[in-house]
Amino acid sequence: MNANAQGPETAEARRLEDDFDAERALTTLRALCAPVMSGRAPGTPGHRRATEFLVSLLRSHGLEPRLDHFPIARTMRLTAQPTFRAEGDGTVRELTHRAQFAEHPRSAPMPRPVTGTVAEEPGPGDWAVVRGSTRGEGFAALAERFAELGAAGILTAQEADASGHLTKRVQGPPPVRLPVVALRPDLLESVTGSVVTAHVPLVREPATGANILATLPGRDPDARPLLVSAHYDGVGSDPQLHFPCAGDNASGVAVLCEAARVLQAAGPGRRPVLLALVDAEEIGTVGSAHHARTLAEQGVRPDVLNLDMAGKYNGQVAVELGPGEPLPAHLVEALDSAGRSQRLPLFSGQVSSDNRRYASAGFPSAGIGLGAAHYHSPLDAPERIDPEALGKAGRLLLATLGRLDDRD
Repeated sequence: MNANAQGPETAEARRLEDDFDAERALTTLRALCAPVMSGRAPGTPGHRRATEFLVSLLRSHGLEPRLDHFPIARTMRLTAQPTFRAEGDGTVRELTHRAQFAEHPRSAPMPRPVTGTVAEEPGPGDWAVVRGSTRGEGFAALAERFAELGAAGILTAQEADASGHLTKRVQGPPPVRLPVVALRPDLLESVTGSVVTAHVPLVREPATGANILATLPGRDPDARPLLVSAHYDGVGSDPQLHFPCAGDNASGVAVLCEAARVLQAAGPGRRPVLLALVDAEEIGTVGSAHHARTLAEQGVRPDVLNLDMAGKYNGQVAVELGPGEPLPAHLVEALDSAGRSQRLPLFSGQVSSDNRRYASAGFPSAGIGLGAAHYHSPLDAPERIDPEALGKAGRLLLATLGRLDDRD
């Protein structure tokens, strides 16, 4: 994106930007990351608490939020602490969940411990070793062959992230017929030939999601609305390990809530602003798909700004624009002008989030991402959030909205 020419800057946009309070946003983020929120996975008590907290917060800002519920076909959660023991060469090793082994999203149910010898070519009752990809139909066919041979389960590899954890995965292709457990690659090699007993009680259940929606009316009720969105769900905590889900995406939600406070206090702009705290992004952007479909059915076609991961500033801001070519010129111009005013370099990069659902519905959309440390890890915590990043994201968002409010 071009950052050379100086674009227009309205006094209203400048005033809104200056009113953004990063400390307020940080306070909201910390509340969303508390252990009582238990990682904000849909269908859990912690998620319900987060929903209630956000509704109360928006009401305190003078908004009138409403809940739009929708069905979620499948969520995944652990019902108890997973265990993994390997016996061989006269030694017994108990591996640590999340640091050395983890559940696998393609696993069949494992309601009780499974014991077997780890073998490259499995026979009846053995654990099979699979080193390749587990995403496509090839893995499903391989798992089916092992099941017909009578194998007990499958062990496969998962690389640890920079924090040393095996990141949490809560969506994927359909499960196969056998239990599947992921290990660090070095441990997968070392347990071959050992007798392994594993118990990873992963269950899949339907749930009900809830998008939190609010409207800030505009002076021109016939003007095309502006939609600002961020997902508030997280990947959920483990039975004995809390996942705060701070950068992904309590950071984006906290920025949007503070921006909503600023906009409400400033009074109506020309165009209505729709606020959407969407649910179930982590399990397939289900909430934004539902919201986009509802808007399309109502004949509403907003300009969309979606914020995902605003917890860390790495010197530039990623922006993904859509749909199609040519890209929506009015969004490009507004973002470029806002970025220059804030001295924030913007670049065209992948922002794989809810913005893609809105773009697929034909809405001019921009996904905005600054960054986060150790997302989908227990280390994605408030103490690793950069308050300066929250401020940069909030001021960029308000500056862009101010410029879009001056354009059709």
